[in-house]
Amino acid sequence: MRKKVIDIFPPYEKRIKMITKSGGDKSTAKRCSGWLALLLLVLFSLAGYFYYISYKVEVTITPVTEAFAAEKDILVRAFGSIGNGEARGVVFNERVSGEREFEVEGRRTIEERAIGEIKVCQDYRDSDAHFVEGTRFISDDGKMFFATEGFVLPPRQVEGGCGLVEVEAADTGEDYNIPSDSKFALPALQGTAIYGNVKGISFDLKKEGVSKEVPYLDDATMERAQAQMSEELFQKGIDILKEDYGEEYFIGDENQYTIEITEKGFAEDPSENGEKETFYFKLDTNIKVIGVGKEEMEKVLLSVLPEDHTWIEGEENLRLSFQRINFEEGEADIKVEFSADIYEKIDKEGWKRELLGKSFAEAEQILRENILVEDLEIKTKPFGLSKIPESAQRVEVILEFDKN
Repeated sequence: MRKKVIDIFPPYEKRIKMITKSGGDKSTAKRCSGWLALLLLVLFSLAGYFYYISYKVEVTITPVTEAFAAEKDILVRAFGSIGNGEARGVVFNERVSGEREFEVEGRRTIEERAIGEIKVCQDYRDSDAHFVEGTRFISDDGKMFFATEGFVLPPRQVEGGCGLVEVEAADTGEDYNIPSDSKFALPALQGTAIYGNVKGISFDLKKEGVSKEVPYLDDATMERAQAQMSEELFQKGIDILKEDYGEEYFIGDENQYTIEITEKGFAEDPSENGEKETFYFKLDTNIKVIGVGKEEMEKVLLSVLPEDHTWIEGEENLRLSFQRINFEEGEADIKVEFSADIYEKIDKEGWKRELLGKSFAEAEQILRENILVEDLEIKTKPFGLSKIPESAQRVEVILEFDKN
């Protein structure tokens, strides 16, 4: 028997018609439009929220300024109480030590005579032969020596008539450091019958003769070394004190500093190993400075300004000249030269509270009536309103001095 085949799904065109007739696409469209509306609502809510939390007002004030210059003599005291117009000072100390090598610049000439012993023999007498101090001996290479004292040679049959005679060279220098096998004659006997019977047969050098220029550590060299090292340690101490205290105190003038030498000497004995071309010198110092606190000086400077005025920070020109310093008493006389652009003080926090809730027009009118203003600008971030917020956290008062 033949079976019937039944299609489960109608042809494509029929399906379209069936869906259209049943109204299915309308419900889908409604659902899509609902989700879109919800998404837009969320986006607008987020935009409003971020606008709300980022919204702020900036009030930028450019005050009227004027040039100002003044000079003032001030007494700085590190100890005891201070009076009106005086400033508190502080004495700082820094121990600085160092050592280094210096060249020996001094020179001296060393001249020493050679000293030795000559073995002298005589073979002409059977009794003692006496000779006086200063008896001359001349070597076979022509070097003259003198007996340092009188001497006696034994009879020729005793020890061959030989004895040791101490002699000193006639002149200084290395030329008299002669060999041990040198032979000597006695010039005073020349022309006599015994000239050839008394002679020196050997030489023993006890002390060398010298004639040379050598390094000499004189006072001038020592003074120069101390001066150079003092200058180096002084500058080192100044740099350390400036680094440690320069941000809070005026200590830039080198006249504020002094150096005390607490110990000096050689890092090693310069006489060791003979004359040296160099020596090591060491120095211990104490560097002092009288500093004046910058906050302290600011109070003094404010006292010379017109009432209720201040200066543009960072653009002031301040010069302190130290006229007299007494470190023992901790005092200093200084001249202060000050110049700056000044303006009437503006209480930014106070004016911020005063402007809360005001319209921009009202805020501008209030400020211009109460402050010497060269320029004034009120703006919102990111954009929008024309009224100062009620919250002080959303308001910022800015002082601006350079419109460029």
